[in-house]
Amino acid sequence: MSPTNQKLIEGYIAFYKHSKQSQDNRRSSLRYFFEKTHFGYSGHIFEITTKLLKDYFIWLKNLENLSINTKKNKWTILASFLNYTMEDYPKDFLIKIPSKTINWLGSNGNHKIIKQDLTNEELEKILNYFAESNLKHYLIFRLLAESGMRKGELISIKYPDVNLEKRYLISNGKRDEVVYYFSIGFKIFLENYLNSRKNLKIDVKNLFITNRKTKYSNRAFNLLLKKACVVLGIEKNITCHTFRSTINGKRYDMGCPSETRKVLLNHKTGDVNMESYIKKEYKRFIVLFDQYNPYKELNI
Repeated sequence: MSPTNQKLIEGYIAFYKHSKQSQDNRRSSLRYFFEKTHFGYSGHIFEITTKLLKDYFIWLKNLENLSINTKKNKWTILASFLNYTMEDYPKDFLIKIPSKTINWLGSNGNHKIIKQDLTNEELEKILNYFAESNLKHYLIFRLLAESGMRKGELISIKYPDVNLEKRYLISNGKRDEVVYYFSIGFKIFLENYLNSRKNLKIDVKNLFITNRKTKYSNRAFNLLLKKACVVLGIEKNITCHTFRSTINGKRYDMGCPSETRKVLLNHKTGDVNMESYIKKEYKRFIVLFDQYNPYKELNI
């Protein structure tokens, strides 16, 4: 009697018990082949044919919501599973897994995925949602939206490095210190929050901290965004990086020069001296920030 599909899959997953992350990744990838909501193969594993695998490859290749690396990963895991099964059941299962005909050229992931930037209406909805539900979260996402800073840079901000008078803050970037500016409207909200934050007698100096008075994890903000988008009916895959790409695109549409966009997003250029433009030229850059602020007319 042939083993069930479930038994074969669980046997394969169990082989990777040394890594729960690997097990979860493999289980998730195999679902794309077997579950009805995806490719939906319902026959027995021993009945899989080479032609069927080619059909699955074409289906996988044409998915628009996955990057090419994710597609390749799911294909590789399915091939790994089939090879594992053939080794365990050499008399019952033998199949030629396509290789020469597997060509990812033309897949959407072969180029950069088209980023789903936010419309002004969507941004208003998201920020108003957080303004009504949690003021700290509102500040976090408005700062991400206005500044375009990276998630890790926001987590790293220390409250002593916020300059309310000059409307900039300093954080740690991938390599060096980074400087981001914020609007006058945001300054009002931030000032109230900053006063209460300074009154907390704790060792942690991060500007934004959790309810447990610890620094945020890298996953926290994207989880909050995902929940908000579900509530608001926004179907785009919005992450913290979406705010960065959105403001860069909007500044481009406003005619903002490339050099200015790079500086405002801390894409360092060879002729920009960090110390100089923080301490000496901030007035020039705050003027440019205000000039190319695409959100100054929004109700946020």
